[in-house]
Amino acid sequence: MEALFAGSAAVTAGPGAGKTEFLAQRASFLLETGTCRAPQKILAISFKKDAARNLRERLNERVPEQVDRFASMTFDAFTKSIVDRFRTLLPPAWAMTGEYRISFPNRREIENFLSDTARAAPEEFRSEIFGIAPAKFLSDVVGPAPLQPVPQDPTTGTEYAISEWWNQKYRRDRAPVVDFIMLNRLAELIVRSSPQLQQALRVTYPFVFVDEFQDTTYAQYTFLASVFPPASTTVTVVGDDKQRIMGWAGALPNAFAQFAVDYADTQFELQQNFRSRQELVDLQHRFARRLKTSAVAQVSQVVSVEDGVAPVQAWDFSTTALEAQTVAAWVAADLESSGREPSQYALIARQQVAGLEPALAAAFAEQGLSVRNDDATVGVLKLGDVLKDELIELLVGLLRLGSSRGGEPEAWRSVTSSLQRAQPSSTAREIGSKVDDELSDFLTALRVWLAETPLNERGGADKDAIAEALTGRLAGFLRLNEAAGKRVFADRAADIDERLDAFKIRLTWALQHVEDWAAVAVAFTDEAAVPLMTIHRSKGLEYHTVFFIGLDGDQWWAYTRDTVESTMAFFVGMSRAAERLIFTSCDQRGSRGQIADLYRELQSAGVPSIRIG
Repeated sequence: MEALFAGSAAVTAGPGAGKTEFLAQRASFLLETGTCRAPQKILAISFKKDAARNLRERLNERVPEQVDRFASMTFDAFTKSIVDRFRTLLPPAWAMTGEYRISFPNRREIENFLSDTARAAPEEFRSEIFGIAPAKFLSDVVGPAPLQPVPQDPTTGTEYAISEWWNQKYRRDRAPVVDFIMLNRLAELIVRSSPQLQQALRVTYPFVFVDEFQDTTYAQYTFLASVFPPASTTVTVVGDDKQRIMGWAGALPNAFAQFAVDYADTQFELQQNFRSRQELVDLQHRFARRLKTSAVAQVSQVVSVEDGVAPVQAWDFSTTALEAQTVAAWVAADLESSGREPSQYALIARQQVAGLEPALAAAFAEQGLSVRNDDATVGVLKLGDVLKDELIELLVGLLRLGSSRGGEPEAWRSVTSSLQRAQPSSTAREIGSKVDDELSDFLTALRVWLAETPLNERGGADKDAIAEALTGRLAGFLRLNEAAGKRVFADRAADIDERLDAFKIRLTWALQHVEDWAAVAVAFTDEAAVPLMTIHRSKGLEYHTVFFIGLDGDQWWAYTRDTVESTMAFFVGMSRAAERLIFTSCDQRGSRGQIADLYRELQSAGVPSIRIG
């Protein structure tokens, strides 16, 4: 309650303590009490799209009449929207020469850039440029550096390298190429260059939330402090510094301490756990103390119904095939006895899940089950992001409605809700009536097309052509080339094109695995599969049973190089489990020697280690 009523404050909480729930409650309080007065809004910034959407949905359940005054989005989406809407406010020296393109520079590209730049730089700058770590160049060098309205001549090697990066990528004759760190810097410059926009943003958003604050980067924090200073904005940050696993991407090592200096030293700590049974919470606390000696033990609020099975175990195998077969057989047997859904189980690994997928997929298939690799690439997106994207969910919803003859009320509500948000009309009644009529007409035509395009006839159109044609029909109905649709589903046409391409690729895959249209939407989402993912992708999620695959040398080769960040990753992965947590290792992937201290801690906690094969 004290945190709900506070001004600017930091709220820290361990896994499962209800950080998102707290933000939803605080938003409800601010809106319902008039503390945030109409037409003012709350800006909630998250680091993952699904987290932003989850927070908005929770608020919609509480105060649906107020949800339009709650803007929930990712940091990247917010800064990108500023660039897209207000790029004309850029100072002349930074004016865009054309439509920009987003890139994701890899390590080799940055290494080559720094090497070439150092050789071409004035002699007094060369050694400093050669000393810049490629892995940290964007996050720790370009990110914290504000852009000057009128660029100045560089006085150091670092400044020279930053200047050359902008010259080669952005300030060139061809259309500019930017990454999200550069978009952040451009957005900050736009706001800083326009007092009117500064005032508009601060009046519009007097309250700002930042979720997963421990992962805030240098660029993001400096943007926050510049655009929403403490004198004008009440800022609430929530997170857990023991889960800071984005250090490689430039996360501040002391985000909460910096916030205390710049905004407020008011801190609250949530100490209850609403996700995991007490045995798992106690194990989490052992590793929490390795990361923060002052960590306070959480108290589980979960009433466990699991009896007779050790909640935590460590399985050791001789081969990867035996590992996969044992895990698959165990899940199949547990499904049979419990009646749970496959989606309540998860296979989580440190990295390289693509290498684990073949053996696991084959073993699960033998049990009549499937594995869904949420880290698989679909176009330029990851499958996990594809399945949670609002536009793609709408496309799947339309397909689900078109391939059925009723009995899909949830799909109808979801589709009409999304369509209503895209309709610029004066009243909700007009929007609802128009949407219902247009949707009914479209579904009638779609059903005719689907009937004329069977999937099980030989010699028919190939699956690529069918997916192409269907994607075009759905996109045409949504009129995604119009401004109204773009504002809802993406900021730029290029972003919509990426989503449509990912939808078409995944749709082609689904068509190859079914024989009739009624099964396509189910195949597309593959909700009956057991998800496979990296620790990074698992963050914020929870499952009844988690298999922590590959707690061995191959997956954890970097543990001794950065023990603290690796332990944070381990802490995040293990805390996804609600009832059961099973670690696996395999001789074929390497010994446990490199992470012996993790196993010693597990042994000290009484976790049984079982050798299989």
